[in-house]
Amino acid sequence: MLCIKMFRIRLSEDHRAGDEAFLNDFLESCIPERVDSGLVHHPTDPFWSVLVIYRPRDEETVVEGERVLFDSYEPLTPDEEMLFMRLKAWRDRQAHEQNLPPYQVLHDAHLMTLAKVKPRNAEEMNRVKGLSARKVARYMDALSAFFRKE
Repeated sequence: MLCIKMFRIRLSEDHRAGDEAFLNDFLESCIPERVDSGLVHHPTDPFWSVLVIYRPRDEETVVEGERVLFDSYEPLTPDEEMLFMRLKAWRDRQAHEQNLPPYQVLHDAHLMTLAKVKPRNAEEMNRVKGLSARKVARYMDALSAFFRKE
């Protein structure tokens, strides 16, 4: 099944790196069939428009079964809910330090999954569906320290 997603890469230095990282993370999580881009000459805020036609990546099996991703429909226990809230605070600090929107660090569904799975190493973190190898490498040390404290 082919899917389509459009990205906007803002040209200002305040946003360009974050927008590019977001696009790169997406490209790592799928099988791109075609990528087209073009400069949009907006009068006040020009940007690159990137259209990606892709196939969802068949998730590889990682340690005892399929990769997992929980979402808002999955109930959290009270302990998981508290952990989820602390993970959101951690993510917000990371986003502030990196000058990124929080969702570009980790989505809420990823945080919910981390609260349920409580990964202690990269192998367990790789079980979270949708986390690119780049994000695992980037945040593994910080998340390992976070879960050791918990």
